[in-house]
Amino acid sequence: MKTIFNIYKRDIKKIFTNAMAIILAVGIAVIPSLYAWFNIFANWDPYGSTGNMQVAVIIEDTGYTFKTVEINVGEKIEESLKGNDLIDWQFVSKKEAISGIESGKYYAGIEIPKGFSKSLTSIATDDFKQPQITYYANEKKNAIATKITDKVVQTIQQEVNESFVTTVIDVVASLMDFVADATKSGAMDSFSDLEGKLKEASGSILNIQRTVDGFDDVLKSSKDLTGIIDSNELKRVADSSDELVKSGKELAELLEKSVNSITSSIDDSLVAVSDGIDDTAKLVDSASKSQAVQDADKKLSEAQAKLLKYKTVLETIDSALKNVQGFLPNKVSALDKLITKTESNISKISKIDSAITKIEGKPAKAEAEKIITDMKAVSNEASAMQSSYKKNIQPIIDRNLTALIDALSVTGDLIADLSGDMPELKKAASGLTTLADGASELVAAIDGMLDDIRKELDSLAKKIAGLGDSELLNTLKNMASTNSEQMGAFLACPVLVETDKIYGIENYGSAMAPFYTTLAVWVGSMILIAVLKTSVKKKKELGNKVKPLHEYFGRMLTFITFAVCQALIICLGDLYFLKIQCYHPILFLIAGTFAAFVFSILIYSLTYTFGDIGKSIGIILLVIQIGGSGGTFPIDVCPSFFRALHPYLPFTFVVNAMRECVCGTYSNDFWIDLLKLSAYLLVALAVGLGIKVLVKKPIRFFEKQVEKTDLF
Repeated sequence: MKTIFNIYKRDIKKIFTNAMAIILAVGIAVIPSLYAWFNIFANWDPYGSTGNMQVAVIIEDTGYTFKTVEINVGEKIEESLKGNDLIDWQFVSKKEAISGIESGKYYAGIEIPKGFSKSLTSIATDDFKQPQITYYANEKKNAIATKITDKVVQTIQQEVNESFVTTVIDVVASLMDFVADATKSGAMDSFSDLEGKLKEASGSILNIQRTVDGFDDVLKSSKDLTGIIDSNELKRVADSSDELVKSGKELAELLEKSVNSITSSIDDSLVAVSDGIDDTAKLVDSASKSQAVQDADKKLSEAQAKLLKYKTVLETIDSALKNVQGFLPNKVSALDKLITKTESNISKISKIDSAITKIEGKPAKAEAEKIITDMKAVSNEASAMQSSYKKNIQPIIDRNLTALIDALSVTGDLIADLSGDMPELKKAASGLTTLADGASELVAAIDGMLDDIRKELDSLAKKIAGLGDSELLNTLKNMASTNSEQMGAFLACPVLVETDKIYGIENYGSAMAPFYTTLAVWVGSMILIAVLKTSVKKKKELGNKVKPLHEYFGRMLTFITFAVCQALIICLGDLYFLKIQCYHPILFLIAGTFAAFVFSILIYSLTYTFGDIGKSIGIILLVIQIGGSGGTFPIDVCPSFFRALHPYLPFTFVVNAMRECVCGTYSNDFWIDLLKLSAYLLVALAVGLGIKVLVKKPIRFFEKQVEKTDLF
């Protein structure tokens, strides 16, 4: 040990007694830190400085008017981009834009072509044309820049989508004036208004019936029938017939589309519940087999969350089925059975959820198997419900819906017929003086016709009254009256993402600090083996006989001293010069110095044993670790070669340990990473002490042969 420390003390003494050596030592200690600091600073906040990137914008769209709705997507995009400083937008002609992109002046270009607004509305015409935005990308200028501009184009596409859906909402609102106008103006609700008109018409027909019923007595006492039939009442019915026919047809179309939408959604939802509960059962099975309680609880919690989702779906289906049952004119017994089964499955899911809660923390196989069996039973019942619904219930709903629509049409036809029969009724009345003998037959025929019409109108009025209060129609009215821009934004992007950062990082430079710091520490050790010699000269000055073991450990201490100084300068500069984000600065310094300790011993041992070949191995390891440590791109997106090496590379453990310091620690991961890194100390000692003996002569021969070339 004394000889080892004598070698180390002589090295330090010689450095501090030679001015040139001091300058060289300072350079060796500082240069690696520059490598880290410049790279970290260069990557400090690249995505926050995209406002300097020039992107050309070509807008040739001039707008379009569709159904009284003014649409000018190009103008909206221009207004939006002018208020957006994330990119340096350049509004230029197409010729100038193409030239600038090809020359590298612009990173990319976006073209909104002529007729773009018109093509958005073409879906409502026979001449449909898919709207298209042209995106020009100069991938030669910079690889990362293209990824940034790609995101920009997606933002513009989202804005166009919102504009398009807003347009659709405007058009739909104009086509639903019979609902929207009444809602917006605060006037009588459209369905209540229609119901009132039907009742009024029914009352008018009842008055006519009463008049007609008295025809027999009147005919016996007088042949003059002038004024007997209340033509004003007939005229009121006739005048309102066109409007009733029109409203009935619109209502029929609305009913058909709405109920079809509900029945289709129920069918799809039952399939989703059956498949989803099957998958959830597999998750519970996996949890019961897991050896780690924490992992099992996590899977059970995920299973409970999924069960809650499917329970909500079944509750929604139950509500929808009840609404459909209440809407139909005749009660469907099969639908009642399906509602009962749905509610039964909701109850079963609640019991399964409670059972899962009981086994959390101590998943037992028997209880888990019982839960899985119950879940599979619910899945099978949901599948059977879907099959029964599609086969037995949906056709009944379709038939009832068809009957209701036919009733609306028949009523309209009857009212139209009544209006058309006015001249004939008047003509018949004027001829009653000569047809007294057939008066009873005529009166009976007229009375029967009017009674049928009145019953149809009363029945339709009751159905309209219930329909006006239905949840489905209220939803449609709300959609028609909602602000079109808000509805457009919602339909184009119905879900907003709320980001909850776990281990958040303030800037990109701090995120890259672990990688570039680790890289600089390795480079520092490579500089050491390029400048310092691994062999000890002038051994006689040390007195005692210097053995290879003394030489190995004595010079190693000098390498370690320089490496630790390099690491301290690098890490302190990261923390207090660049001021990277770091929740645990002490641990960060420990990670950096320990990495320098291990790296320096490993690279020193390679060079001590293999000479110049060892230096080359150090460079090869550096190159491999840049791509295989996961310091830049996620290792999962790297080629399989790097993914295979990743768990065994020294960089992997140091980068992970430093990330624990920068972003926050998790459990004992920091110390586990350093423990894994320490395994390379054993590798280094094995190379320096064991392999050295085996390759000493071959390496010496190799070096002598290389020296003969006078080049190396």
